[in-house]
Amino acid sequence: MGGLISCVDDVSTTSYTPRISLIPQQVPPMQRLCYDMTPIKSRSLPIVWLVGPPGSGRTTQSKMLSENLDFAHIKVAELLRNEAEKDTDRGRLINEALHHRAKKVPDSIVIDLIKEEMLTTSHNCKGYLINNFPKNSKQAALFIKEIDDVDAIIYLVCDVPVMVKRKQVQSEGRLDDDVIKKMIATYIKEVKEGTSKLGSKIEKVSRVKDIKYLVVLKIMMTLSPFFFSHYLRSKK
Repeated sequence: MGGLISCVDDVSTTSYTPRISLIPQQVPPMQRLCYDMTPIKSRSLPIVWLVGPPGSGRTTQSKMLSENLDFAHIKVAELLRNEAEKDTDRGRLINEALHHRAKKVPDSIVIDLIKEEMLTTSHNCKGYLINNFPKNSKQAALFIKEIDDVDAIIYLVCDVPVMVKRKQVQSEGRLDDDVIKKMIATYIKEVKEGTSKLGSKIEKVSRVKDIKYLVVLKIMMTLSPFFFSHYLRSKK
């Protein structure tokens, strides 16, 4: 993961502190690491965000899609859970936020975790599939500013009754209809706000019966123009 860290940036200011050598586990409170994102920008690989409400099949489709395209599958929720288990300032901050509804993980930390994962996988993939991102417009803007532009946003669309039924099965009956519907409505609102300035890049893909591979094929067909564009740029 060469070139990953170059300095520390205090999130409360725009100025940088002197360059020092740190690893993620040593992040002081309210400070961010700076990353050399050249390995990402220089390869100019396709970047796709995948969103879809609970029960839309996002988890299944993202796994199948990343395997078929040989994309790095970056699962934001998993990154947060894994980091929360670490006995570090950043890990404790995330852990506290995940266990208290009134608190949120700072958007800058979400972006930093994505950066680290992208840099880790930059030499072994043909693109990036970022699952369940973004959750708000600040995350989207930070990603584009600090990492790279997104090529396409795949939005999985599914009928609400179908999503409710799937979540009931997944929760083994622990969640009732009203709770699930509220979860779905909240997610849709978050995605709408998070992608409000990127409407031209949103590609909605609807459920095709319950045949999983047909949805993957639809997504791959939707993405084909972006792949061709990247191929042409690589030949210049």
